[in-house]
Amino acid sequence: MSDISDTLHDPKPPRHGEPPLVVAPESRLFATRASRFAELETRFVDMAPFLAFNAHLARAQHRTLKDQAGPTFAAQSFQVALEHGFPPLAPSALLETLTWREDLDALRQTLDAALAADGERFAAQRHLLSQLESLPEETLDSIVGAIIGQQGVPAQARAVAPLVGAALQVSWTRQAHALAARLTRPQGAAQGLCPCCGMPPVASIVQLGRHRSRVRYLVCGLCATQWYLERTRCSHCFDAEKLDYIGAEGPDGKRALPIRAESCGACHASVKLMDREWEADTDPFADDIATLGLDMLLEEQGYVRAGFNPLLAFAGEPT
Repeated sequence: MSDISDTLHDPKPPRHGEPPLVVAPESRLFATRASRFAELETRFVDMAPFLAFNAHLARAQHRTLKDQAGPTFAAQSFQVALEHGFPPLAPSALLETLTWREDLDALRQTLDAALAADGERFAAQRHLLSQLESLPEETLDSIVGAIIGQQGVPAQARAVAPLVGAALQVSWTRQAHALAARLTRPQGAAQGLCPCCGMPPVASIVQLGRHRSRVRYLVCGLCATQWYLERTRCSHCFDAEKLDYIGAEGPDGKRALPIRAESCGACHASVKLMDREWEADTDPFADDIATLGLDMLLEEQGYVRAGFNPLLAFAGEPT
């Protein structure tokens, strides 16, 4: 396996008119996600309360991203990381620097106000917000460590862990919005990890657009940076020979969402693949949550979920 320090810079940047190799998260990312959750709520009646809550959560993320300033860094702050090919926003280096605790507090207050305005529908979730407010610092730190380390969150903390994960997304997305445009695609052993923060993808997206039509990008589960990876290659082990594409059809024989799981017979990992040519509004996080049934089907077939979604309390990633 090659050294990660040698693998993050592509020696051939894209020429004019070619698809960008790295795409920074958009400023309205969370607002767009909230709209997708709200739309999915009307289509998946059995999951409607869960999806509606996540719509509120995404709106609170958008408000927090907009209202909270966060730290600012001089251009040279990340120069060493950029020159040596390391992800400049690696959580291990920035957990004590980024204002995720302040983002979490702002997110909690915004979300609580929104849920209160919805009557008693979200009384249980408001109770969780009260629990979150009273958690000691060491407990919060252990939850963050479990999320970032993809180790699985302790059972007693799983109910509040998605809220902590949502705050982490805000903190890292804020920084990636400005920084990701300076990066290029990872290479070698690092090509399945975000070039901005080094975390795994939540899913991959086949894009639309003038320069990106039919191009596959991995989407970071933490900072939402997108980076190019050739299609028909496993994003976990990069094997191209033993891939299978598995979808979940309903009783009518049709697929409810434009999602298949790219499942690898070599490493037995599976990451969802979403195609915006089928449905332009698909969102990697919202659609991932709406298709938890597909994860159950994959587990029954012996595949391990490799998608990293901080809004879910899964028990870790394949090694």
